[in-house]
Amino acid sequence: MIESNPSSDSNSMDAIIGILDTGIWPESESFNDETMGPIPLRWNGTCANGHDSSTFNCNKKIIGARSYGAGEIKSRTPRDMMGHGTHVAYTAAGVEVKDVSYYGLAAVTAKGGSPGSRLAIYQVFSSQNGSHGSTVLAAFDDAIADGVDVLSLSFGSSSFLEQEFINDPIALGAFPSVQNGITVVCSAGNDGPNPGSVVNSAPWILTVAASTIDRVFESDVVLGNNKVIKGTGINFANIQNSPVYPIIYAKSAKKSGVDENATRNCEPNSMDQEIIKGKIVVCDNEDSLYPQINKQDEVKKLGGIGVILIDDELRGVAFNFGTFPMTLISSKDGAKVLSYINSTKNPVATILPTTAPANYKPAPTIAYFSSGGPSTIPKNILKPDIAAPGVNILAAWIGNDTVQTLKGKDPPLYNVFSGTSMACPHVSGIAAAVKSRNPTWSPSAIRSAIMTTAVQTNNMKAPITTEKGTAATPYDFGAGEVITTGPLQPGLVYETTAIDYLNFLCYHGYNIATIKIMANTIPDGFTCPEESSIDLISNINYPSIAISNFDEKAGRRVNRTLTNVAGNVKMEDAKTVYNISIDAPAGLDVQVVPDKLHFSKFDEKLSYQVNFSAANPLKKDVFGSITWSNGKYKVRNTFAISSKSGSVALDKK
Repeated sequence: MIESNPSSDSNSMDAIIGILDTGIWPESESFNDETMGPIPLRWNGTCANGHDSSTFNCNKKIIGARSYGAGEIKSRTPRDMMGHGTHVAYTAAGVEVKDVSYYGLAAVTAKGGSPGSRLAIYQVFSSQNGSHGSTVLAAFDDAIADGVDVLSLSFGSSSFLEQEFINDPIALGAFPSVQNGITVVCSAGNDGPNPGSVVNSAPWILTVAASTIDRVFESDVVLGNNKVIKGTGINFANIQNSPVYPIIYAKSAKKSGVDENATRNCEPNSMDQEIIKGKIVVCDNEDSLYPQINKQDEVKKLGGIGVILIDDELRGVAFNFGTFPMTLISSKDGAKVLSYINSTKNPVATILPTTAPANYKPAPTIAYFSSGGPSTIPKNILKPDIAAPGVNILAAWIGNDTVQTLKGKDPPLYNVFSGTSMACPHVSGIAAAVKSRNPTWSPSAIRSAIMTTAVQTNNMKAPITTEKGTAATPYDFGAGEVITTGPLQPGLVYETTAIDYLNFLCYHGYNIATIKIMANTIPDGFTCPEESSIDLISNINYPSIAISNFDEKAGRRVNRTLTNVAGNVKMEDAKTVYNISIDAPAGLDVQVVPDKLHFSKFDEKLSYQVNFSAANPLKKDVFGSITWSNGKYKVRNTFAISSKSGSVALDKK
């Protein structure tokens, strides 16, 4: 959820964002149309309400809604019964609503990434039928015919089941969508932190990783020695704030004959009820097949009154534990808790209910679950493209919820969720805002504007890190963390042409017959270049550079072309000189020719060449950037170089 409007331009109301997801809850205040003007005349869609037509109503905000799946059309409904689609749709384009919160937590005045944009809903998932590739392809076809400007897909295949483009319904559906001028934005996947786990990595897709925001959901532990241990999680604990409850390490409650690792991880049927009853239990979460909810349920079943879970990765996400006192702490703090337990005969503690402090530092960091590069399908395209807020995101929710509803309370109107699913619509909203401001721009120009203006530093003015505190790389965040205003006026853009994409498919190894299946249209006479190889993928006009199997002795040369998009209003802005600056790691030589670009008019295209070389073999993958600046605009092209001798090892289970 972006709490500032990236564009105040009145034309932003004309952008249409298509959401492929679980549907929408139309009654949410976040989708009211009081401030919306007439529906654009170019809209060709429909509000196919099915059996829910008496209560499900489209308006000037939700201008279309379609439902897919099994059964007759009259039995279907685009109404969201799962919550995911409503959350995503709000994050992309929800209107401003004051004083929203999750039961009082994180109260803000909030709105989506492009609150003036319209929404078109394509329900491709349901709790009864799941989703099928044919359903996704049908939704793509409808969206093209309906006239959307941006498509937002917060789903994808598992990285362990990643498919070739010709078999991937998202890649297949996205290709003709982009050919028809639609920007397609997809989540990078939640299989991190394994390297090489990124999905939705076709070059015609804008692929989004997840980062944290400067707000945490904090649930602290107070020990009997009055030390306070910071924890994370959402709980509305109704226990005393004073440390009066006995605390025990789960390993001390091991049942006879049970493996000690199972006990310390609080796994089912591993702990002695008589020892657990009435105590706060400290659980490990190391090499355990059971998720945290199972540990909570097991301790609760045995009569325990709270859980402190030790986990360095999961603690970055605020899991919802309802009214049960539970929190997650780091291994470093876990050692302090265990040291206290061992230091006294009667250790005691308490777990405080959650607060949501803002201005947390450092932020952003890259979420542990966010799938990362290098991309394996395809090679030589740097994926993910961009990172955006995807952790602890507050957004609209369904009105008939039972799972996330606190006992004795009404269903929450807003809910907190994390995932690259939440990061994707942030970028979809920004893409819509850019399209609104620049209606003639192609999807690749919009992607370039978003990527080349991204930032790679956090709110402490230091390089962005992972949640473990290690330096993040472009394999984690692509071009960097998205910003809201920079993409509206980037100065220059990298336009990836239809021929670039067709050549990419040739370089990737497809023949013309296969390419014709994927492409909506192919120019007359197009054939694959005689010399087609994976290495040539590095040369398509993408707003980042990736080189695999880099040969230090031979070096590598790539070309890029920039289009001047400044000066369409003030002609004097078009006449400008951009100078190059290079950020290269030690051991890699980077030369750019020419080192100045002299633009004289709007929409002028100028090309440059980048020569990479190294005197010695690279011992690991290296990263850097090439930035063009004229004093007003800075356009950064991030690069990643993978050496034959030092490429990252992929952990693909």
